[in-house]
Amino acid sequence: MRFISALVAILVSVPCGSHADDLQSAMGRYIAWRGGTAFEAMHSFHERGATQLGGLHGSVEQWQTRDGLLRRNSNLGEIPTSEAVTPSVAWAVNISGQIEDISDDGESDRRAVYMAFAGAALAHGAKFSLLAREQRDNRTWDVVRAEFPGNNTYDQFISPDTGELLGMRVTKDRQTRFVLFADWRKVHGVRMAFSEVETGSNEADVETRNFTAIDINVATPMRLFARPVSPKNWSFASDSHATEWIDFEFFNDNQIFIPAEVNGSAVKLILDSGAGISLIDSGLAKRIGVQANGKLPISGVGGQATMQIASQIQIQLAGLAFRHIRAGVMDLSQISEQVGHPMPFILGKEVFNELIIDIDFAHHRIAFRDPAAFSAPPGAAQIALGRHQDRRTIPVSVEGRAAVSFDFDLGNNGALIVYPAYRDEANLLDGRPQSLGLSAGVGGLIKSKLATLKSITVSGIEIAAVPTEFPDAADNAVNSDRTAGNIGLTVFSRFRLLTDYPHDALWLIPDAEHLRDPFVRDRSGLAAVPAKDRLKVLMVAPGSPAERAGLKEGAEILAVDGKQIDAGYSGSDLSRWTHHAPGTVVKLTLADGSIQQLTLQDYY
Repeated sequence: MRFISALVAILVSVPCGSHADDLQSAMGRYIAWRGGTAFEAMHSFHERGATQLGGLHGSVEQWQTRDGLLRRNSNLGEIPTSEAVTPSVAWAVNISGQIEDISDDGESDRRAVYMAFAGAALAHGAKFSLLAREQRDNRTWDVVRAEFPGNNTYDQFISPDTGELLGMRVTKDRQTRFVLFADWRKVHGVRMAFSEVETGSNEADVETRNFTAIDINVATPMRLFARPVSPKNWSFASDSHATEWIDFEFFNDNQIFIPAEVNGSAVKLILDSGAGISLIDSGLAKRIGVQANGKLPISGVGGQATMQIASQIQIQLAGLAFRHIRAGVMDLSQISEQVGHPMPFILGKEVFNELIIDIDFAHHRIAFRDPAAFSAPPGAAQIALGRHQDRRTIPVSVEGRAAVSFDFDLGNNGALIVYPAYRDEANLLDGRPQSLGLSAGVGGLIKSKLATLKSITVSGIEIAAVPTEFPDAADNAVNSDRTAGNIGLTVFSRFRLLTDYPHDALWLIPDAEHLRDPFVRDRSGLAAVPAKDRLKVLMVAPGSPAERAGLKEGAEILAVDGKQIDAGYSGSDLSRWTHHAPGTVVKLTLADGSIQQLTLQDYY
């Protein structure tokens, strides 16, 4: 009786007629193949086994229930992680052992759990449809889609003949993964997959789970979901509650480099709230004897890349020590070259999660404060922080529209990035002068459309004429339908900024002297990187002064207005020639001996 009822309920969500009959047939075959009434009666299961990801091996154990409860423990080498999701609780243990709330309150995780049970997805708002048949693994499959509000889709690949389930294609937040199921065995009348292989677009993003034991219809103790206490891995000197002010290098007025020590080696590390994990350059790791393992996927502005994992990283700032940090290890030399500054270490969200970070941009100084002893300074406006994947979000109004969530990202050395979904929804490029720019980040270089927004409003303060990047949809960290974009450092450098992740807040104090300053912007249209005694042109922007002057990609510039390019070019006054006022005439000496003259202008 349950079997028939489930099929009738599914038909409620689709049109009547042959299409509905085809959907009924496909789902009927699948449910029967899984075990019929035994599958429909299944309310929970408990799995134990081995897992592998990117060359790291370990164990996995998880509990799931048809009402959306999930508890998972895994241990990849030296990296233990956990997560727990209920209707009222959603937390995870990150790579560094910190306890974090899960973004969207665990709704995406609950939806994935519903898909493991007959009828649960439909009961929780999914709409079912039958897509066109597809070829996969040299066979033809019916594709049954379950779509939840917010564009989450789960496509089940079902055999037209037997009802066998090959796997499931999952798309959420514009990212797609495929879970291949195998080694099906009957457990109390229900077919359960003892093998799962989950893949993404990154060749290193392959996670294998092989279960040695699966039990169904088991009790799931609520103690499993109790939130643990996050370990404290930081301390201030002399039992104080804050550091003194630390002077930082404000490179090109758009990146924060702080003097520090990493495992006793003096470095200048970059502060990046958008980094889901801290990163150490592989060259530095080798010099200081840091051992790394595995090959794990990482998503950045430029696309997909890989990293290894290192443990026992010690970070010492003036008056503050971080111990036992796990960090990603990867070659950051290309990013350093593109930025024009050595980048040995990127300090990510681990420090933001634990402490108040007080950044006084006007005086190029920073302090770290204990959240337990913190009170907001006079005149500070509070902004509530939301969550999106590994990042925190704030509400931003674009040209007077209703406020939407933007990722808060001090690693973005520009002003604003608008993601494709919101760009298209709000028609932000219609009738607006635009060009192309080149951005660098983890994953490589990315070309983005450039345009100027009339204004944005943050915490009630309107900021005018905002140069903005509009990347096209791609498999990278700047593509989402959960947030509208990414708001960067050159917006926040107009304030004294206090990040307060422990209390889910930012605090802003406007810098009256600089709040209304126009944004520094390129007026040449040249994307070039320094290479010893020259600049190498990587791109010439369409419609720009550089294009009108006849400059081409691949050109090499030896001098600007007769001043030679040398090793000290990056961050120098000379390097700011592209930012001079409109109408400024600049003479460029090229490697072929010719001199090109261009007139700087606002071209987007």
